[in-house]
Amino acid sequence: MTGLEIAGDEPGALAIRSMAQDWVVERHAGSNWSDGQQKELDHWLAQSPAHLIAYWRMEAAWESAQRLAAVDEPMRLSPQNGRPASRIHRGKIAAAIALVAALGAGALTQFHAPAEKIYATPVGGQMTIRLADGSEIQLNTNSKLRLSPDKTRRQATLEKGEAYFIIKHDAKRPFELTAAGHLVTDLGTKFSVHAENGKLEVALIEGLAKIESLRSPEKSTTAILHPGDVALATATTLSLKAKPIARLQDQLSWRQGILTFKNVTLAEAAATFNRYNDTQIVITDKSVGKLTLYGTFPTGGVSAFADAAQAYFDLRVKNQKGEIVISH
Repeated sequence: MTGLEIAGDEPGALAIRSMAQDWVVERHAGSNWSDGQQKELDHWLAQSPAHLIAYWRMEAAWESAQRLAAVDEPMRLSPQNGRPASRIHRGKIAAAIALVAALGAGALTQFHAPAEKIYATPVGGQMTIRLADGSEIQLNTNSKLRLSPDKTRRQATLEKGEAYFIIKHDAKRPFELTAAGHLVTDLGTKFSVHAENGKLEVALIEGLAKIESLRSPEKSTTAILHPGDVALATATTLSLKAKPIARLQDQLSWRQGILTFKNVTLAEAAATFNRYNDTQIVITDKSVGKLTLYGTFPTGGVSAFADAAQAYFDLRVKNQKGEIVISH
């Protein structure tokens, strides 16, 4: 059994399958799926790979159950009790899902697995995704990726967060990543992508890559990246700047569970730490935020960072209500 399998006799496995079933039925059977519900589902999926696996399996069962329900001849009312037929069909679909869940993971081999897979990490979490072609994707903290491989193309969507891509180039099956309204196409590449609040940063470590806006296909919003290039994009703009490869590799130190800062302001360092931790660092004075530091810390080393700021810059550090406040 792999680390992503859910054994039927594991403690809590039945409860996970039951919750996954509830989410699938609520999402597909209802007509008013809200952003709030989607956020709750995303949070639940991010809590454990077991949640993701259970949800994918229930999605597959749902699709098959829908096909079974479609065999029934549609009618407006049930002749037995006058209830809307759609509600009866909905119950049949839910019952079919429950039956598949009761049969266990082995029965699911009868259904087609969903083409799209969803990967998510919680705050402070990381995940490595290894593709069948030998490519590798490393998800950073609080990130979500959708992966849609098929026979002719390899497609992924980074919905939020940060990821590092090591892609095996295949001219016949290009790897395409969509993020923040832009398309990044692999041309034999190692690159990192960070999407947050509608802004996108793509840094190329090795090879070539093309970035283009999906909203504005003009030449000014399309660029070919070379090693050391960093593309900064918004919904309407695209700009390039060059950085030393060593500096870009420092920014990827999160892959080893550390954060490396070289001539970085305290404000920038604090913002980086806040992506990895529930305890947030707050810098109250702009002048403090402009101080620069060199150092290496664990991604969860909020206290170590605060202690260093206090020792080297003689700053005040105060812990209050889940925050570490740094000031003069």
